[in-house]
Amino acid sequence: MNRDVLRFYLVNLCLKHRTGTCITTPISGMGTENARMWAACLLVFGWVMISSGPARAAMLEAHTWQRWEHGLRSTREYGNPYADVTLRVNYVGPGGRTLRTYGFWDGGNAFRIRCAFPIPGAWRWETECADTNNTGLHRQRGTVNVSPYRGDHPLYRHGFLKVSDNRRHLAYGDGTPFLWLGDTAWAAPQRASEEEWEAYIGDRTAKHFTVIQVGPASEWAGLTDRRGEKPFTDKACSQWNPAYWQSFEQKVQRANEQGLVVLLVGLMEPVHRYPEADKASLFARNIVARLFGNFAIFSPSFDSNFMPLANEVGRAARDATAVHLITQHPGTPWNQPTPTFSIKYYDEPYLDIAAVQTGHNAGHLDWCARNAIDWNLHLYRHKPHKPVINLEAMYDAQGANGWRAFDARSLGWRTWLSGAMGYTYGAGDLPPKVPQGSGALWKWVTDPTKYDYWKKALQWESAFQMQYLHDFLSAIEWWRLEPAHELIRNQSSEVTRRMVLAKTAKGDLEVAYLPDNEAIEVDTSGLLHPLTARWFDPVHGRYIAIDGRVEKPSRHRFTPPSQQDWVLLLQASK
Repeated sequence: MNRDVLRFYLVNLCLKHRTGTCITTPISGMGTENARMWAACLLVFGWVMISSGPARAAMLEAHTWQRWEHGLRSTREYGNPYADVTLRVNYVGPGGRTLRTYGFWDGGNAFRIRCAFPIPGAWRWETECADTNNTGLHRQRGTVNVSPYRGDHPLYRHGFLKVSDNRRHLAYGDGTPFLWLGDTAWAAPQRASEEEWEAYIGDRTAKHFTVIQVGPASEWAGLTDRRGEKPFTDKACSQWNPAYWQSFEQKVQRANEQGLVVLLVGLMEPVHRYPEADKASLFARNIVARLFGNFAIFSPSFDSNFMPLANEVGRAARDATAVHLITQHPGTPWNQPTPTFSIKYYDEPYLDIAAVQTGHNAGHLDWCARNAIDWNLHLYRHKPHKPVINLEAMYDAQGANGWRAFDARSLGWRTWLSGAMGYTYGAGDLPPKVPQGSGALWKWVTDPTKYDYWKKALQWESAFQMQYLHDFLSAIEWWRLEPAHELIRNQSSEVTRRMVLAKTAKGDLEVAYLPDNEAIEVDTSGLLHPLTARWFDPVHGRYIAIDGRVEKPSRHRFTPPSQQDWVLLLQASK
């Protein structure tokens, strides 16, 4: 039947249904209720038929900042649809707000487009396929009615991450400051089962982590995921296996649903180092399209020296999204006074976050301490400003002379008070420095007899100490802190015992960290008085009041309660 004719009959059927002149009248041999059911089925079937043409107008529903997707079917066959088909999609919302990204191949003749809409209202979308003869993919269009999200989920309530207006920290889409406390779970999406993944993200949420950092499909973690799926059909990474990436994206989605942002590190090396530039850029385009509706951040580099390839892939990722943050996770330049790899990426237009890996430094504790202070300060002072995040420092591997809870903990405090606005923790060793283990969380150790079995590593004391770090910062306006180490008047000459301090420009808040010091002498002349002083115990997460208030601007000496690392908190009295 001609679609126009069918539309005519359906419109009349709808009018009769509204006036009660059709469906309530029994058809020969059929009761009233059966006639009503038959007519309703005809309505549904008919509207599907007339809307199934090459340019059907789909009317769908969504909520702001929650992942929306729509499936398309190719009307043509391709030898490698992953690479042979370039499918773009344009979204136009209220006030002319536009979003532009790609669609992606998801197996067989299936393609998908995804989005997370930033504002409520009617959003129109339309596709552009490089193969204009593919009527299933080219010039498809529809409308999505987007309603405001009304729940209390922190991500959906506030929106995708962005750079703050002063370009010093990260914020949600609505401007609320975002406190970055990350965890390295590089191989977990690949090696963990669904049940294990749920246990992991549940634990990290409970411990107040806000970001998890994962890799795509590193071959050092295995050739397949737990279900036996390979990420690509060939070693050149020229065609992905949709089954692998469907499982991967589900884990990203579940992490988002638990309130965790996911940093995907290694777009330029999805499996190995390094595929051809066009293959790496193709993967970047497709994985960004697949995660376009998710709270994700992207890094081409994964612990590598500076490489032009990382810039090329960074530009490919930026072409695929204007609403997700992009950074670079560089390696650690060996024994350098400045973070040379980070600096070489810094001025790239696609780069939102000035990330650094202050590093493990083969166990050199003095280098670890120096880098956490000096490298973050160097990036903090660089112009134009970009938020600084320390994406990897020395892990806790339950070691004796380094790789301890103290090392992971102290580097976090040094980082936060030296200009960075985010720190990522790690649990596990990096052989051969600590040869007794095999990876813990970052490599997802599955042998229960190992000391670093993933379930055991979740409960290491350092993970709880990251929660204390988060909770301390979340109780103050951390985003106003500026490094001011020069106010420490009795600074140690030993780099591992160097104290750090940050204060607000207003002078109503000051925080100092003492890694192993009998006292700290602070110039308080730039603070608002009187001041209330407290010690915070970063090992056990408790506050200890200091008797009396600091009444006058002067040089004050504060002695911690015991021999361990301590945090000094000075606040203007209300």
